[in-house]
Amino acid sequence: MAKRSNLIVVLGLAVFIVGAGATFLIARDSGGPSAPAAGKVNVLYAAKPIPSGTSGSAALDNGYVKTKAIDAAARPATALTDPSQLAGRTATLGVPEGQVLTLEQFQVAQTRIGTLKIPEGKVALAVQLANVPGVAGFAGAGDRIDIYGLIQEPTEKQQAKLIMQNVEILNVNGTTLAGGQGQPGGAGLVYLLAVDAVAGEQLVYLTSFQQLYFALVVKDQAPVGGTPGVNNAQALKTL
Repeated sequence: MAKRSNLIVVLGLAVFIVGAGATFLIARDSGGPSAPAAGKVNVLYAAKPIPSGTSGSAALDNGYVKTKAIDAAARPATALTDPSQLAGRTATLGVPEGQVLTLEQFQVAQTRIGTLKIPEGKVALAVQLANVPGVAGFAGAGDRIDIYGLIQEPTEKQQAKLIMQNVEILNVNGTTLAGGQGQPGGAGLVYLLAVDAVAGEQLVYLTSFQQLYFALVVKDQAPVGGTPGVNNAQALKTL
């Protein structure tokens, strides 16, 4: 009887050991995060470069995101620490390989096309321009432009004038972009611009009754100051 009891105990212990080993192997093979060592914290990072516009779920499914342990002192304040935090979020900008993921890099989708971060105090205004006045396809999301207004009234009132500077482009609908960038006569583009309410009124008026022209500028370029504008009498003035 004692031998039988001992056999049962031994078999039970063996089953426990095998089960524990199997659990360890499954956890290791699944790539699940392990408990960090003392002074370390787990964070999500880009195991591969993550393209702008990638959804959180796609980043996980395609192996772009992994977990690693880093020094607690080196952890960014808004670092993502769990894959569940990527749910419903989209990469606003491309994330280079090896970088720790943060909330600022993955925003909650706001529009039909995904994430669109509108600066505080601004609105996103859509403006459609023909190819050449719209910088011929060379401007894209994140670029800055100066905007010129063209008044097309009787000859004595015609004028071209710089009206806005360093305006941010939030997005460009490039589906109608002509195949060769810089070629005149191509289809128009729709620009989503970040402007305040007053500038929005001005742009709505000019696009409805007059004409606009964009110029691509260096980001964070200092304003050039007020310009006199050009009318019919000044157009041929020597500079």
